[in-house]
Amino acid sequence: MSELLRLLTVGLLGGAVLFAVLLVPAILHQRRRFGQVRPRRLLGLAIICLYSMTLVGLTLAPAYDVAVTCRHRIGGVVRLDPVGTVSAVMQLRREGASWAAVATSFPVMQAAMNTALFVPTGLILRGMLRWDAVTSVAAGMMLSAAIEVTQYTGAWGLYPCGVRIADIEDLLWNTVGVAIGALVGHLLARGARAPYTDPVEGDLAGTVLDRHDDI
Repeated sequence: MSELLRLLTVGLLGGAVLFAVLLVPAILHQRRRFGQVRPRRLLGLAIICLYSMTLVGLTLAPAYDVAVTCRHRIGGVVRLDPVGTVSAVMQLRREGASWAAVATSFPVMQAAMNTALFVPTGLILRGMLRWDAVTSVAAGMMLSAAIEVTQYTGAWGLYPCGVRIADIEDLLWNTVGVAIGALVGHLLARGARAPYTDPVEGDLAGTVLDRHDDI
């Protein structure tokens, strides 16, 4: 847990720095395009910065000491079992574990975290950028696959070995998270849309950008 908190902290700090770098250009862009600063768009930018850098920190930064890891590992590690969590749950039940114990077991918690980690991706792509559902899920799945390959290759040679484990189940659960986020983002955008509002301000996408605008 201490490693998880460390990676989360690194990601949040990186997101804060990224937002600080982009803040002035975003304000100047808004003044030039809209004649005023729109706080909701700045909030959306802050959310994207914090989330994107946190995602990088949690998935790509080495979770353990690189030198120690590489002494015990020649190359990257890949897991190709798509039903590992299901198998683990079945094994726990055969051993007599209660459903409460199963729900709080490491395999289930890991699957839940991998799902939750990519829910914001679906929210951003579908709810803010207003991509269609298929494109949003496909893009989220490709992002997850790129992360897994980067983990397997040791950040494409940046580290002397693959310091993280590439797991096919991570890809599957990440994609489930994107789909959930895309559904929620679509529902929120529909609920926020009013018949005669400015399309920039009238829905969830207005917190960041509309169809034709960049931050």
